Amino acid sequence: MIQEALKRAFEENNGILTTEMALGYGIHDSTLRKAVERKDIYRYCRGIYLSDNVHEDDLYLLQLRYTKGIYSHDTAMMLHGLTTFSPFVYHVTFPRGYHLSDASEQLIEVHYADKSELGEEYIQTIYSWESNPIKVTNLEKTIVDTFRYEELMTFFVQEMIGNYVHREDKDIQRLVEYAERFHVLDVVKREVLRFVK
Repeated sequence: MIQEALKRAFEENNGILTTEMALGYGIHDSTLRKAVERKDIYRYCRGIYLSDNVHEDDLYLLQLRYTKGIYSHDTAMMLHGLTTFSPFVYHVTFPRGYHLSDASEQLIEVHYADKSELGEEYIQTIYSWESNPIKVTNLEKTIVDTFRYEELMTFFVQEMIGNYVHREDKDIQRLVEYAERFHVLDVVKREVLRFVK
């Protein structure tokens, strides 16, 4: 019976299970440890387990491991389809004061922001390529953050602008509000608004 519950739990969660998720199915940590010993599943890291036939979803697993992190900057641009560039590291924003000791080992480019910048207004949930939910800065916050921290107008940024202005789901009013709030309105007017019909 436990084996069936465990199998179902993994199937319903795309082959990835945390101890917290397992508890929701009535499966305790000791059951997960025994399954690892039998090699029925394997331990990804503390509190996260994978079925042996799952394709690892790095984006999702990283966010399960560092639950306070939000994908942002170059990674958010890629996830929103604003650029074809694929960064070599994951750009993740954490609340100021959060300490991440193994960022370089995990291929994380760390950004810090006040908690007010990590509220629901600026964050949305999208799905990874493996159909798992991940948190990312919304379209307009991603663009504003790029202008706040990008010093040169590279091809990468020009591609982002071109893709954004042609999107059906763009929100120009929100972009202007964020740009004003984060002191990049002049840049947004000069680099984005002139292309908006």
